[in-house]
Amino acid sequence: MCNLPASPPPYSGDAVKAPILLSLLLACATPARADEIVLASPDYWCPFSCKAGAAQEGFTVDIVREIFAAAGHRVRLVNENYSRALIDVRAGTYTATPSTFHEEAPDFVFPAQPISRNRYCVYVAAGSRWSYRGAASLAELAQVGVIRDYSYGAALDAAIKAAPQRFEVHTGDGLTERMLRRLQLGRMDAFIEEENLVAYTLKQHPGLAARNAGCEAPSYAYMAISPRHPRAQDYARTFSQGMQKLRRSGRLKAILAGYGLAEWPAPQSH
Repeated sequence: MCNLPASPPPYSGDAVKAPILLSLLLACATPARADEIVLASPDYWCPFSCKAGAAQEGFTVDIVREIFAAAGHRVRLVNENYSRALIDVRAGTYTATPSTFHEEAPDFVFPAQPISRNRYCVYVAAGSRWSYRGAASLAELAQVGVIRDYSYGAALDAAIKAAPQRFEVHTGDGLTERMLRRLQLGRMDAFIEEENLVAYTLKQHPGLAARNAGCEAPSYAYMAISPRHPRAQDYARTFSQGMQKLRRSGRLKAILAGYGLAEWPAPQSH
């Protein structure tokens, strides 16, 4: 907002006052520079979010950038581990996280439109004929790969807790690739992982292969905006309107295809 002085500057002479007042009026008429939107997210979540400054920073980052660039905003990614990202966005240090579930940050401001569909699926060797028919069917397998501290949903979490000896727990970096390699070598029967992560990893490593044996019900993640940001509600509306435009124009399909992903249908409830 631009505030003019209550009275003219203390200079004598109309010839001096006029240019000063004119410059003030022009300054007020000039639009303020659009806000910079800074996203905070880990670099180990490719294809959701990747390394800041890379040729591909992640499809959720690309979606946010395309939507807000059309509104005149610059979008920048900062890499932080997820816990720190939530803390810093909540404090208002950064604008938003690009991909967050409602239950992870219920106090944040969420658009009506989700940014990604997430499904945990069970993957088996390419030649396997086994199919996933719910958490109970995992009892038919001897060894299933999972990742430490992941929550796979109530049914799968209960199955893992009930028979921990059946599950091979992985920690560290490059876990999706590691489980794919162990599966291909026959060192485990299956593993559970998010379908977008597996699709992206297979695209990056053409020599690896696996078959999707079935999935849990999908869940949806959102751009999660800092509750301290004064324009949070405006940004949420801008995102939802922009996401609908990307879908109608075919741009969403093109962005996802760049990461080896297919476009997912819009959820009926949103």
